[in-house]
Amino acid sequence: MKIHTEFNERDLLRIRKALDRMGSDQRKVFFRRVGVALKSDFDMGFRRGRSPLGNPWKAVRRGGQPLRDTRRLQGSLTVRATNDSTEVGTNVDYGPAQQDGVDKAVTVPTHTRLINQAFGRKLRTGVYQTVKSHTRKMNIEARPFLGIERPQQRKIVRVFGQYMRELGAEGNAT
Repeated sequence: MKIHTEFNERDLLRIRKALDRMGSDQRKVFFRRVGVALKSDFDMGFRRGRSPLGNPWKAVRRGGQPLRDTRRLQGSLTVRATNDSTEVGTNVDYGPAQQDGVDKAVTVPTHTRLINQAFGRKLRTGVYQTVKSHTRKMNIEARPFLGIERPQQRKIVRVFGQYMRELGAEGNAT
């Protein structure tokens, strides 16, 4: 899942010019730092139950904590950096549905289900039952957990400034 964003043109131009003057190894270090900073920001969003913009996630009807019950989605976030970009994302199949929301009918394939209770009473032993393929209305509220909003843009600019200061200090030391 990829998200495109627009930056303040002045900040973006300044960063681009500086990156053009850097060697590929320095650019990769910069993009890696940006990715780590963004992942940290998204991890904090999971802990607080908030989108990258800071808005709280919609509650779930069944109870529990939105996107946090199993921690699988948060634990799947990875960073990949190259000389020209950074990506922070997930390979969890339900990630896009949570990020963007879903409101459509889906086909549920034939599957086996373990039944542990019947008529409101717990069974002594579970019973496996085959459930035929059927359609189901899926309605999932969007709960964005990735994205580059103003707070993340400011973070990228801060990472850039810090990295440039470090490179300046290294340059002065040699």
